[in-house]
Amino acid sequence: MKTLLTLCSFLLLCLPIRAQFTLLETNEMSLVTYDFGHQYILKHAGRCFHSALDFHKELFDYKPTERISLLIQDFGDYGNAGATAVPRNAISMGLSPFSYAFETSPGGERVYSMMNHELVHVVALDNATKADRFYQKLFLGKVRPTADNPISMFYSYLTSPRRYSPRWYHEGIAAYVETWMGGGIGLAMGSYDEMVFRTRILEDAHIYSAQGLESEGVTTDFQGRTNSYLYGTRFMGYLAYTYGPESIIEWVKRTDGSRRSFVGQFKHVYDKSINKAWKEWIDFERQWQGRNLDTLGAVPFTEATPVTKKAVGSVSYAHYDQQRNRIYVAVNYPGQVPHIAALDLTTGRLRKLVDVKGAALFYVTSLIHDPQDDVLYYTADNDSWRDLHRYDLKTGRTTRLQKDVRTGDLAMNRADRSIWGIKHLNGISTIVRIPRTVAGKPELPPYSTWQQVHTLPYGEDIFDIDISPDGKILSAAVTDLRGNQSLLFYDIPSFETENPVIDTVANFEITSPQSFRFTDDGKYLYGSSYYTGVSNIYRVETETRTAVIVSHSPTGLFRPVVIDDERLFAFQFTSEGFLPVYVPREPVSDVPVIDFLGNVTIEKHHEILQGWEMPVSAVNEINLDSLITFEGPYKPGQLLHLNYGYPIVVGYKDNIGLGYKFHMSDPFNFREFEFSVAYTPSRWVNGWVTDEPRDSVDISNDEQWHISFLAELGPWTIDASYNAADFYDLFGPTQSSRKGLRVGLNYDKSIVYDPPRVLDFRAGLSGFYGLDQSPEFQQIRALGFNTNFFLNLSSSLSYRSLKGSLGGVDAEKGIRTMLWGSVASSAGNYFPRVVGTLDYGIQLPGKHFSLWLRTTAGNSFSDEFNPFTRFGFAAFGNNYVDYQSTRQYRGPFSFAGLPYDAGRSIISQRFAKGTAELVFPPIRFKKLGGFNFFANWMQPSVFGGVLTSSDTGSPDEEWANLGAQLDIRLVTFSLLPSTISIGYAKAWDIGDAAPPGIPKQFDEFMISLKLLQ
Repeated sequence: MKTLLTLCSFLLLCLPIRAQFTLLETNEMSLVTYDFGHQYILKHAGRCFHSALDFHKELFDYKPTERISLLIQDFGDYGNAGATAVPRNAISMGLSPFSYAFETSPGGERVYSMMNHELVHVVALDNATKADRFYQKLFLGKVRPTADNPISMFYSYLTSPRRYSPRWYHEGIAAYVETWMGGGIGLAMGSYDEMVFRTRILEDAHIYSAQGLESEGVTTDFQGRTNSYLYGTRFMGYLAYTYGPESIIEWVKRTDGSRRSFVGQFKHVYDKSINKAWKEWIDFERQWQGRNLDTLGAVPFTEATPVTKKAVGSVSYAHYDQQRNRIYVAVNYPGQVPHIAALDLTTGRLRKLVDVKGAALFYVTSLIHDPQDDVLYYTADNDSWRDLHRYDLKTGRTTRLQKDVRTGDLAMNRADRSIWGIKHLNGISTIVRIPRTVAGKPELPPYSTWQQVHTLPYGEDIFDIDISPDGKILSAAVTDLRGNQSLLFYDIPSFETENPVIDTVANFEITSPQSFRFTDDGKYLYGSSYYTGVSNIYRVETETRTAVIVSHSPTGLFRPVVIDDERLFAFQFTSEGFLPVYVPREPVSDVPVIDFLGNVTIEKHHEILQGWEMPVSAVNEINLDSLITFEGPYKPGQLLHLNYGYPIVVGYKDNIGLGYKFHMSDPFNFREFEFSVAYTPSRWVNGWVTDEPRDSVDISNDEQWHISFLAELGPWTIDASYNAADFYDLFGPTQSSRKGLRVGLNYDKSIVYDPPRVLDFRAGLSGFYGLDQSPEFQQIRALGFNTNFFLNLSSSLSYRSLKGSLGGVDAEKGIRTMLWGSVASSAGNYFPRVVGTLDYGIQLPGKHFSLWLRTTAGNSFSDEFNPFTRFGFAAFGNNYVDYQSTRQYRGPFSFAGLPYDAGRSIISQRFAKGTAELVFPPIRFKKLGGFNFFANWMQPSVFGGVLTSSDTGSPDEEWANLGAQLDIRLVTFSLLPSTISIGYAKAWDIGDAAPPGIPKQFDEFMISLKLLQ
């Protein structure tokens, strides 16, 4: 949730300055948007908000601590939302239609359902007891934990304790309540959810424990973080069925008398531990799914013959290349970057063709095959604004045809070679045509423009389209505001008129007609549906519109492709992902219907759950106009608010200081300010202030006060410090505290923001007064400095294109490079420097195994020695307690093995360094620890490097090092990450520059706890 809100804030700041943000306020809501195209939905969104909020107030005994801010945006082509209550209550909601792939999202009115869902998050996070409100007053608000002051995590827990609960807890309750508010439309009645657990029981596959779900299940499983929704909703459903729906509300409520921890409150409500209840749920699930499997097994299952030995994770629609006897399909599974592959149907071998940039979790990409040109067309950036790409099967060349075309669900019209698709813009679905050529414009490249064909009204979503071989019929799945879904035929010639001819082929009610495609002769369409509760393959006859079932599966079959007169190619759901199989092309006469846990729950507790229902029509009863208190522009500077303030502990040159930090911002962090002040006594002995001198920790009187200020104003950042202090300096050896005054102004801009491709520009001007060492390198002391005042102008260009796979913990391939330069000025002299870096990584055979080559070089153009004319190299760079990046040995100025000691670390005017690094696959822990403290994974890496450096008047130096590091990811308070790193490195002089008597080799042992990292 927090990640989505942070991304939204970033993207808003990247919008052109001319964008006008508008604000609509009531006493309980601040609704903000930035586009005129969103105006049609604002009043409806406001009514949905107040309707859901009124409902949740009563259900959860909720009393808001403040107004809730709501951002309406269109940053992605598929709908999503996020919510937080720390430090402020806020919701970000995307307007686009949901992704209905494999029916992982229900149909229906999405603004209504997202508001019902996200406000549960706000309620669960913001509801407070007297004790919570006391701490909120003490710390001036709800504290957001920050890595630079890790003690803030304890303040945060005191002010908002339920934030520190696993994601399955928050998503489970929100999805469950949302389902019954929508009259049974939602994950608690989801066919996909039933299939997931039915499959695991059938295969006797591992079902994650409550804690193991967070440590392994949301990372190594092909479904990723969707497992939080699946498991959380299912566990809530079991509790509601067994103990009553009121019990889960009591568990989530934060009212006087409730327990601070979600674990303690569970024990208070159910008189047993979560772990025990979770085991009981798994036992119940085995019995429940066993009965369903017995029901299904009463009729012989369709024989499914595997094409490959292993499942391939998530899959796109597949295309059959009859000439080569291949299937083209995009896949996404743990251990490999998402890609389009060619599946040889003769050997079952899967061969990678091209990576998919910005793959979607379930459908990967929208993919079509043009056998006439022997090319594939596919979409990239599928979770943001989609691009259209072309892949040449003969040459292997990839070409981007259109950027941000925002169109997917592609289909090829073989009659005129045009590509058709569905565009999502401002929450509206539009059928578009991408012509191969444009009449009268022969200069346009093929498929370089698009044409609007037909726009559906808000609330009707269209997906999974195909076009008949003669080019006259467009088939599509369409869902309406009530969640009803149908397979429709659109008469393509009638699109030229004002009223296109639309024919309902089959109404699948609240289940989804998935991936229906025409056969080559146009007589039939084959697709799938959960109409009986299990996803089976259906055949629809084009002329008669009759539908028959052609499979009976115990788990589910999807995305059929005709191979010949006897066989279909399809994907069978397994616990490891979708498995390519052959199934017969024969109709099935009898298919049993399964039971849903949601159905028996509402039969058992119908009075309560029916009381939760809030029809969409009820939203219209809200008179929003009577509630509005303000309409006008959103001005962040006028909406600044003190979010929190708390005591801090800092380190300054081996001394301990105490102080206070304040944070303020507008509701969406467009303007953000931090201010801290601390005081360090000049002498400490055993923790007590004393008059006895201690030279090792003694500081002068003008160093006792420490002040820092940070203002983030969109792309501009202003920061200032006086005797900068740092909490982590208490845990050396790396020291960040510096004597003197520093004031800086920085400008940051993303020249290219097309993840994973990002090109950033940064420029800054800083002034320094009273330095006694380099602000960058602690080895460079004040000796020889000839002035107290420096100005430093710097700028950098940094580019990265890094890729990783499901289950990975770090980038596994790609490139990162940076060019940085600065010019320092003092006493009329100028001191220029330049540094460049280049990192390149490749995936090695096996999962999550990669090799990286990292290089860096730099030069200072001044022979004069001062803080801005030299570079320093030493050590891993980690403190015993730290918050910087985990593998700091990768940094350009780290050289593991060398100490920081004066005379031993390297100080140079110019240098070049190269490092090779092997990163081994992470080892995941199914369960190691408890809810509030557990281990997630550990990962080893080894590295070796060579450094050459030179300085005016000194002989060149050459050093080599070899080291290893083991990182262990820990989680505290259920969701805050920390990492323990253990490393060892040896460095030795491989040149002849060291004077006699000076050691030529050193070693270093490193142990470091990275908090919130």
